Parts: sequence; C-alpha cells; structure tokens
Amino acid sequence: MSLDAAPPPARALRLAPERREVALILGLVLLLNVPGGFLQLANLRWGLLVTQVFFIAGPVLLAIRVFYLDGRAILPLRRPRAAVCAGAALGTAGLNHLLNYSVFWQDRFFPLPGIWRVLFEDLATYHGPADFLLLLLIVAVVPSVCEEILFRGFVHAGFLREFESAPKAIVAGAFVFAGFHLNPWRFSVLLVIGLFLGFLVHRTGSLLPAILAHALNNALSLGLAGLGESAQRSLLHAPWAHAGAAACLIAAVLLLRRARV
Repeated sequence: MSLDAAPPPARALRLAPERREVALILGLVLLLNVPGGFLQLANLRWGLLVTQVFFIAGPVLLAIRVFYLDGRAILPLRRPRAAVCAGAALGTAGLNHLLNYSVFWQDRFFPLPGIWRVLFEDLATYHGPADFLLLLLIVAVVPSVCEEILFRGFVHAGFLREFESAPKAIVAGAFVFAGFHLNPWRFSVLLVIGLFLGFLVHRTGSLLPAILAHALNNALSLGLAGLGESAQRSLLHAPWAHAGAAACLIAAVLLLRRARV
C-alpha cells in the first residue's frame, strides 16, 4: 500500500434512527426503569434523579454514538425567539389549569389509588425555600431535559422517519410518552401534554420550547400540590382562573402561529 494513500472516508452520520433502533432503546429504557423503581423506593428524590439521567437520557446519548446518528438532527437545540418561548409558556399555563381541573373531576369517578397518591404527596413535600428549589430541580428541570431527549428527540425523529408524517409522529410519540409513565389514571392527561410538546418541537424545530414547557408544567403542578386541599379546590374552580387559562391559550396560539415550521 502506498504511504500517500488517502485515509478511508468517515462513516456518514444518519439523521434519524431506524424502527428497530427506536424499539431497542425504548425497550432498554423500560427495562432499566425496573432498578430505577427500586432506587426510588429507597430514596424517592435521588432515585428519580438517577433514573432520569442514567436510565432515560443515558441510553439515548449512547445510541447516538453507537448508531452513528447526527446528534444535532436528533436533538435540535436551536435558540427560539422570545415570542416562541412566551407562547410555549402561556400555552403550558393554560393547559396545566385545564388538565388539573379535569383531573379533579376524573378523581371522583376513577380515583388515583392510595399508594400512588401517597407517593405523589411525598414527592411534593418540601421544607423551606432551599428544599423547594432542590425539589424543582429534581421534579421539573431534570425530567424535562431527560424525557424530551428521549421522547421528542430520539423517538420523534425515528417516528418521523418511519411514518413520513409529522402529525402521525406526534400522535404516536404522545401515546408512547403517556404509556411509559405506567399510570393509567393519568394516561389521558399525559397524552394531551405529549401532543402539545410534540407540536412545539415540530412547530419550532427545536427541543428547547418543549423543555421549557415540560419544566413549567411540572413546576405548576408541584406548586398546586403544595397547596391545601381547600385552596386547590378554590383555585381550580375560580371563574377568573378559567378565564385566565383561556386567555393564555389564545395568546399562545397567536404567538406560535408565527413560529418556524
């Protein structure tokens, strides 16, 4: 061989995972959530943190490298305009109120089991401002980043390649997102959230608005859970709260109409 021979060309990166690669990563994440569940039983907060970082986002980051995928295509992080971020935030605020209102009525006929309710109450308990900030980090910020990496990043890219249709990819991704939480009592709520987050990614071409919306939704739900039962009921049934939610949704539609498609 000549010493002047050109080196072999680098393997080209692919823009989206194939069907079997999506299935493999989803299966791996589901399998890893078994030890993740035991970690959460041992320590709810830190077990949740480890599960999100290493068992949800970790397999995706590994898959991007192993499967020769283009990380910038799978995980688009374009900086959105301020109006887009405002639209995502307002839409989340309005949607969060309406979904929590629907959950209030749903629990009258299809109540959350006591063990789940105790788990959520324990997770939402905090002691002082510093502990609340730590709780926000673990419950709102970390899950929003890690779950969006998996569902609206890796899975959405794979579904978009498979279906060649953004609406089908968004709907399929929302069903997977809702199902992976393994909570049939909140499946419909998670489905609606998944549809909204998928729409944000498609509409803006970036994961950042979805990450913002996901974090805000979790933070608002956490704040509501921290109120007393009477205060929750009063807030959820207040006419001004309904009007505010409707106004937020209308403003979000107007702002997001101009977002990049």
